[in-house]
Amino acid sequence: MAQLYLRDVPLLRPPGQADLLQVLWCPYDHDPDCKPSTALFWRSAAAVVDILTTPPEPYEADWPGYVPEPCLLAPEAITEYPNSLDLGPEMRLALGDWSRWQAADGGVDSSYADCPAEFHDGNLANAPGWKVGGWPPWGRTDPYRRYCAVCGAQMVPLLTIASCPTDPTRHVIRLRR
Repeated sequence: MAQLYLRDVPLLRPPGQADLLQVLWCPYDHDPDCKPSTALFWRSAAAVVDILTTPPEPYEADWPGYVPEPCLLAPEAITEYPNSLDLGPEMRLALGDWSRWQAADGGVDSSYADCPAEFHDGNLANAPGWKVGGWPPWGRTDPYRRYCAVCGAQMVPLLTIASCPTDPTRHVIRLRR
């Protein structure tokens, strides 16, 4: 389970008067993506009164990483850039131009000279770990826009949950625009 308060994570866009997002997930893999199933609850923090002192432990899990360790978050704002697959053809060409990287003097070492876009995707795009908002992580598939099955609105990432801080296999929870 994760609880995010609007006071700590201002990028949250809760409905109505809610100021708390609670995310629950099942510690088993579920079809179609072989990932834990999730449920979201938007609440008013003032209305949450029966707080458990010790969270319940699951009987078992498909993978130990699916059972969160109690912790506190230390949110920080960062600049994240889209993966090159989210960019238009002109910008992708610019990212692949080694002379532009040299002229910018961004400290990119020459090992990226043959494919400078790899530096962008590996170091500037798609921040690892847990994040609110941001750009969706691609890797298993090419960019594929997601739409709400009920109203057809395009969905955007709300929360990305990583199995571990540097693990690219992340579960993205999406929200309608």
